[in-house]
Amino acid sequence: MNFAYVCMILFSLLIILLLAFSLIRFSANEILAPVAKKAHLLCVQQLPADSTAIAELKALVCAENFSGLHESQYYITSGLIHLFVVSGAHILLIEKLLLKFSLHRISIFTILIIYGFACGLSAPIVRCLIAFSLSSYLKNKHIYWPPHFKLLIVGSLTLSFNYHWITSLSLQMSWIASFLVVLGTHFYKENSILFKQSLFFITLLPSIIYFQIPSPIVIILNILLAPILEFILFPLGLLVLFFNFLNPFFESIIYLFKILLQHLELDYQIQIAEPSSQLIYYNWSLILILHALFHLIYINKKRST
Repeated sequence: MNFAYVCMILFSLLIILLLAFSLIRFSANEILAPVAKKAHLLCVQQLPADSTAIAELKALVCAENFSGLHESQYYITSGLIHLFVVSGAHILLIEKLLLKFSLHRISIFTILIIYGFACGLSAPIVRCLIAFSLSSYLKNKHIYWPPHFKLLIVGSLTLSFNYHWITSLSLQMSWIASFLVVLGTHFYKENSILFKQSLFFITLLPSIIYFQIPSPIVIILNILLAPILEFILFPLGLLVLFFNFLNPFFESIIYLFKILLQHLELDYQIQIAEPSSQLIYYNWSLILILHALFHLIYINKKRST
């Protein structure tokens, strides 16, 4: 059977499943939410409450939203706020760290599940955990699906987990970002990091501009400063969660980080506080267009080889 037909059939079944869940008002998230809420509260309580960087610690480690603009303004204007929102990238980083200890995949998955609950089972976290599970299953069964098809199945299963996420901007942004990572890995592997970051900026700009008018300088800032957040601050924040005496080191780095961003004097031009339905529709349209284009490129590539 033609692979395109298989994709169409499976996707249709997932849509039917999603519609069925929405009609009977069933959501796996509603069952697990109370446990996730308690786990998230425990995560926050484990952090040093007297830390001068407690807002950053809560956001970076436990996926707690910043309580106000005064705490997040510098990260928003610099375009680094996404690194303070626990997402699939953080889950993948934890996975890489655990792999260095030669842990079994089941042990790694168990730890990731526990951390997912500690982060409140947000949409991007659930999407990443489903992606991890599906990738492990396909690898064990020696099944090789095209990356764009895996993204489609993972996204659809995430929506099946909680049909309310059909209006989740964080899920949409996570989905689009994952697609851009796939593009960078499979089609633009030889291109520079500047090109890849520019691709992220241009693709996500129509969505971001609803909330904040960003400056192109955020492309450079992400190249230069994102590694500090990903490979130093986040692992250090995780260590602070278990060893509070390491908090002064975290505070020092955050302090220097804020001083640097403050001296850049980037303007904050807020647009709106809440996403509109137009933005939600736009993002779903973009996701569907990306999938369609990627599938056409994939089919043409298969035919040419």
